[in-house]
Amino acid sequence: MPEPIQHISRKRTNGSLDSLASAPPNIPLAIDFDEVRFAYPNSSEEAVRGVTLRIPRGERVCILGGNGSGKSTLARLMNALLVPTGGQARTLGLDINGDPEQALEIRRRAAMVFQYPDDQMVTSIVADDVAFGPENLGVPSDEIAHRVDSALEAVGMTEFAQADPADLSGGQRQRVAIAGALAMNPEVLILDEPAAMLDAHGRQAIQHVLHGLSERGITIVHITHFMDDALDADRAIVLGEGTVALDGTPAEVFAQRAAIRALGLELPFALRLEDAVAGIAPDADEAAFAPGVNPTSHPGRTGQVFSQPDPIIGHVPPEFPEHSRQQPAEERSAIAFEHVSFSYADTEHPHQRTGLLARLGVHPRRRMPRAADTLRGVSFTVPTGSLTALIGSTGSGKSTTAELACALKLPNTGTVRIDGIDSADGTRRDDLRARVGYVAQLPERQLFAETVFDDIAFGPRNLGLSAEEIERRVSDALDAVGLSHAPGLLERSPFALSGGQRRAVAIAGVLAMQPAVLVLDEPMAGLDPQARRRMRALMLALKEAGTTLFVITHDMDDVAELADHVVALNHGVVVAEGTPRTVFGIDEALLPGVPSALAAARRLRAQGVPIEGDPLTIDELAQEVRHVSTR
Repeated sequence: MPEPIQHISRKRTNGSLDSLASAPPNIPLAIDFDEVRFAYPNSSEEAVRGVTLRIPRGERVCILGGNGSGKSTLARLMNALLVPTGGQARTLGLDINGDPEQALEIRRRAAMVFQYPDDQMVTSIVADDVAFGPENLGVPSDEIAHRVDSALEAVGMTEFAQADPADLSGGQRQRVAIAGALAMNPEVLILDEPAAMLDAHGRQAIQHVLHGLSERGITIVHITHFMDDALDADRAIVLGEGTVALDGTPAEVFAQRAAIRALGLELPFALRLEDAVAGIAPDADEAAFAPGVNPTSHPGRTGQVFSQPDPIIGHVPPEFPEHSRQQPAEERSAIAFEHVSFSYADTEHPHQRTGLLARLGVHPRRRMPRAADTLRGVSFTVPTGSLTALIGSTGSGKSTTAELACALKLPNTGTVRIDGIDSADGTRRDDLRARVGYVAQLPERQLFAETVFDDIAFGPRNLGLSAEEIERRVSDALDAVGLSHAPGLLERSPFALSGGQRRAVAIAGVLAMQPAVLVLDEPMAGLDPQARRRMRALMLALKEAGTTLFVITHDMDDVAELADHVVALNHGVVVAEGTPRTVFGIDEALLPGVPSALAAARRLRAQGVPIEGDPLTIDELAQEVRHVSTR
């Protein structure tokens, strides 16, 4: 067993981290990078460009930055999963630059949680997956069992110890991945967007776990798009185009508002509220920030902070087809669930097809059910032309509901109707598939064709459309997601594009079908603030064009800003349905969280501030605060 890690004091003498770029030799360092560079094979541009960075042992650091700024590459360099193409890099005093034995030692002592949990799942039982790392280190069996129990308890997954990771929700799999890293008993824990698919309670739980690990002296490097997460850290580092643009305490970094906005990021909620109360637009004109600005807080560091915007999402062009929103009163709902039940443990139900193995008398083992994901007697509607949000805690059944809503799954009991068509009616399956589009949690993983054009054109071709109509739809869909449809792009492999471009192409492939109903499962997952703004703009534009949107989301602020209808799930049952104001008015314990503005208003009232009503958006709360100040 590794010896216990001693607690390292993180007190600052002057509240600044300016001295850490050139820390004295007597300060033990967890990460020591000197002019580190890295370029991926066959790439003409460097993903990391001359990064000098020193992180003392025991420090808790948040790394922020837009999509494509180099955050994940930097994390993989720290964990010796990548070897620098220039400069010197050390983790825990071990050289990363090409020594295989030292690289293995680094990975033994520095654990990493990847952005996508499926990339870390290696077994078919949760407990075995968490035990995989310690077992490979030769840890004694009794100690492995203790570590597994402790790690699962830390992330709230004890009851799923014997479940199959494939049967868990995305958020639950993320918790398992974090537990696997914790079980390694690491000296350094590197996390790449660990809360991207978690609800507000899950994010708070992760922050609590990180706080405890930090108090034990473990070095934490936390990559996140949630600006509020950085407020709990000792230090915030902001990347821009592969360089360090800002570095200091969270207070120092977020004090540079113009620089934060120039980097396409946003301020934490409290600072955005402060600006809103003062009448400053939260998305101030970014064009006002001169391209030559260098907002680094550390003298001697340089780097261009502007980057090309991710291509999600531009606008829906005028020629993009409109769906009529003028519906007669008796018009059926776009989606209707009628007493629907579904369980992953039920391997036989009225709509299940008899497979080859079953006909041969071979029955696969039953998997552990997703208890919290099982739906029980669910009834709700998605009004035609609405933007309906489906909310619920991680594992409450949201993704299952999304798959039922577009006939990728069929209910055990009850009925799902899509534009009036029973999803179980096999004779109308083609008609149904032409009416509803589905964007999964990670849409870029839906890509499969050799070229961008073929990937987007796949659906329209299956509809038997003419070549001219197919080309028009591909062009319109690319315009909608903010991508140029020049021949150079259309002929490229979608797998050779950036992450943001891949996601845009995947969404364009769904939009090219011109569905009347669009189901989106966590469309904001993994997007930086700038890309989230573009995604919101796309959804509102599609709604304005008459498309019905059914959006699964963990972001209650998005629900408050965008939705006109909300359905709330809790442990597989509907606990509320109605407008955002109606749903967020129920017992908060039944919800995955509430909008930040509402939570802040309730805290202020508890402190004696006479906030009236229940403001759901930052503008509503700012107005209430101004009213209080004048009363």
